[in-house]
Amino acid sequence: MLPIEADRRRGFRRGLMLGFGLGLGFSFLCLAAVVGRGIVLHVPAGPLARALSVEAQARLEERLPSLLGAARGRVPELVRPELKRRLTTAKIEFYGVSIAVPPESLGGLETYLVGVVEQTVGRVLDGMARELTGEETATPLCEFLEKTLRQDLNGKMLRVSLPGGLTLPVTVQVE
Repeated sequence: MLPIEADRRRGFRRGLMLGFGLGLGFSFLCLAAVVGRGIVLHVPAGPLARALSVEAQARLEERLPSLLGAARGRVPELVRPELKRRLTTAKIEFYGVSIAVPPESLGGLETYLVGVVEQTVGRVLDGMARELTGEETATPLCEFLEKTLRQDLNGKMLRVSLPGGLTLPVTVQVE
């Protein structure tokens, strides 16, 4: 092997080791600076609020039928006792003469009135469901979520654990 060739190889190794050492040192300096000062995470409030609003609307549309079904199912049990109490004293008056309503007629009247109340409550609940899942609700919900994100999340500092027991402070900036 020629002495010039050996010098070249030695110089190449030294350069390689120096470059690797400088790169590693620079990486550690950058990591130390980031861990020391932390990073700022910029979050756009509008798109995030819209995404949350869409998700909330989807969950509401998914759960609303079962909730309304349960409410509809409870109507007869809530209405029937009050109707029975009021119908036991039911009487018809014509020109000052009171006629007691026969008990057989009261059963049919009670069933009819419970049905009418169920239909009425059903229409009210359906109207509420349309209001809750309609476009008119999505906009105020989105605005509320955006306002809440700005108030509650803006400037919040989170600590993210890194391997080696280090923690990285992350500051959330809502735009």
